[in-house]
Amino acid sequence: MMNRLHSKNHYVPECYLQRWENSAGKVYVYRTLVSHPNVPIWKPYFVSAIAYQRHLYTQVISGNESDALETWLDREFESPANPILEKATCNRRLSKQDWEILIKFLAAQDVRTPAKLLEHLKRMPKILGITLKETLQELKRKLKNEGIDSIKNYSKTKNTGQFPIKVNTHIEEGAEEGILKANTYAGRSTWIHSIKHLLNHTSEILHTHKWSIIKPAKGYFWPTSDNPVVKVNYYSPGKYDLKGGWGNPKGNILFPIGPEHALFVQIDDRPIPKGSRVSEQLTKELIKFIVGNANRLIFCNTEDVDIPRIRKRIIDQDRLKRENEGMKNWLKENADMEREYFFRSK
Repeated sequence: MMNRLHSKNHYVPECYLQRWENSAGKVYVYRTLVSHPNVPIWKPYFVSAIAYQRHLYTQVISGNESDALETWLDREFESPANPILEKATCNRRLSKQDWEILIKFLAAQDVRTPAKLLEHLKRMPKILGITLKETLQELKRKLKNEGIDSIKNYSKTKNTGQFPIKVNTHIEEGAEEGILKANTYAGRSTWIHSIKHLLNHTSEILHTHKWSIIKPAKGYFWPTSDNPVVKVNYYSPGKYDLKGGWGNPKGNILFPIGPEHALFVQIDDRPIPKGSRVSEQLTKELIKFIVGNANRLIFCNTEDVDIPRIRKRIIDQDRLKRENEGMKNWLKENADMEREYFFRSK
């Protein structure tokens, strides 16, 4: 029997959002973009009904839809983290291995959201130009040293890693010159390739930091969002940006894991004692960062009256329609491109 395709891709895992459920088993959602002023400011949802996009991680490989990324994220990051999230939010002591699992989960959650997809698409044109230049140089060397047969299956070899490169050659029999062309595109497949590279290699730097779990001031709760890993470059009171990285010196990384618990680090600085309850002023500042880092959804365990004041929602029916239709069309276009680029190797 064939395995059922995971087409409903939760870019914020259900096991994570369950920490914000109320007594009715629902999470309150605040939308930063709505179609009409009468849309409720806060609305409760079951976690199965929020923070997902159909076929966000689906790839068409050799003519077949593949949910390999979704399966990998669940096996390597979500499932191992679920019991550790439970331990951490119940104030139980974490082992070194527990911390490693939590940090891996943080890394995965940082790279898999629609907000990170948009960032990827903005920076990829420059990167792809470099990639194509390097590819053509490699092909020229292979052609010179190994002959035409060495590059005939180049696309098939490269595409086993699901990075979209298509090579076309036109060299007449016995001719000394010909045409060599390499094509690629920025899309879902380059994003998925980037996710795998970051989680398999670059994320190691996160394990070198001195992490803490911090609590908000009494009477406050951490919200979270559809872009929940907050990376802050903090310069002085009121001067900061949310464009930090995993290894920026003196940068801060904040990741709520429950209404009263958040992973926190100031890189290269002494860690806050684990389990500390931070001041009211710092709590308000960190909540502001969390809310500001959201893309389209903010999640809370209560109808927090302060969050709409921190970030006013945009009321624009046409913009909402364009965004929804744009994503739907983009996913279809990517499926078509994958059918073209990821052919079956023979």
